[in-house]
Amino acid sequence: MKKIKWCIIGAGGIADRRAIPALLCDKQNEIVAVMDKVDAVAKQIAEKYGVEHYYSNAEEMLAAVPCDAVYIATPVFCHYEHAMLALKYNAHVFMEKPLALNYKEGKKIVDAFKSKNKQLIIGYMMGYHNLHCKAHQLVQAGKLGSINTVRLQFSCWYPEIPGAWRQQKSMSGGGCIMDLAVHCMELFYNITGDRIAECKSFFGNKTFSYEVEDSAVITFRSKNGIYGIIDVNFNIPDNCSSAKLEIYGTEGSIYAEGTLGQEEAGRLKYIYSPQGAYEAQQNRSVAKPQLFYGKKGNIYLKQFKAFNKLILSQNRDYTNADRALEIQGICDSIYNGK
Repeated sequence: MKKIKWCIIGAGGIADRRAIPALLCDKQNEIVAVMDKVDAVAKQIAEKYGVEHYYSNAEEMLAAVPCDAVYIATPVFCHYEHAMLALKYNAHVFMEKPLALNYKEGKKIVDAFKSKNKQLIIGYMMGYHNLHCKAHQLVQAGKLGSINTVRLQFSCWYPEIPGAWRQQKSMSGGGCIMDLAVHCMELFYNITGDRIAECKSFFGNKTFSYEVEDSAVITFRSKNGIYGIIDVNFNIPDNCSSAKLEIYGTEGSIYAEGTLGQEEAGRLKYIYSPQGAYEAQQNRSVAKPQLFYGKKGNIYLKQFKAFNKLILSQNRDYTNADRALEIQGICDSIYNGK
């Protein structure tokens, strides 16, 4: 079995909490070096996971330690620089979302990787959740009839934190839209196979005073005529919202709760109940659903396995990167009021 040698750029945060443990679950992966701009963090992460080399400078690491792939988990304003740097050293890249600060920057990244025939994947891991896969299967098999409406609700509590890069527009590109709504958009694409054609939104700061938005409601129409709603917040307490995905069709519905997140958790209710004749009195009772549950798998591990398969097979698939770029363009249009 060929080992895939990984370098990590941005070893703290999500890399430490999720990505590095997931990579090390698969014996096919070998982490050969880690980098963080804070040298003490890089050293601590290297010692924690038994990695020989650690650095505080990304180019110094890539010049000194050969690798097959680079995982990038730095703040969004660093994505362009670090992706292009990895490409300079002939590496495939797995980078956390969102793709870039804006569409123009993101397109340069995607075009560069295509021109060099190097794989680029953006970390939209929620599509690997078993319940989102089940939703995809049901929709694609026509088990809901024709889809009419979709709603995705996602939130977290993110108070003012001194120095937090996500709360600074120049570093993050935006707030709950760039951090949370992009996941919702990608899930809509993933599950329905459709694309967002037009959207309108309200967003702003209702609770906190940092530079980026803490609340947003996005309404959209898809290319195939589905109407959708995405509502995302940084100002709802974590224990007051479980994150929801709702899909309604002419013959059935899906209601998933607790599935939008970093773990394969939650529950999905599927109802198949074609209407038949018009019921003038509206004496309704909700049909008994089929219930499906999160399998507690590692969605980060699943996405890395899919990435590894692509780079080892020599097949390049830019569907994910193109979708991430399209989502970036939607975010730009929202922020620019178009």
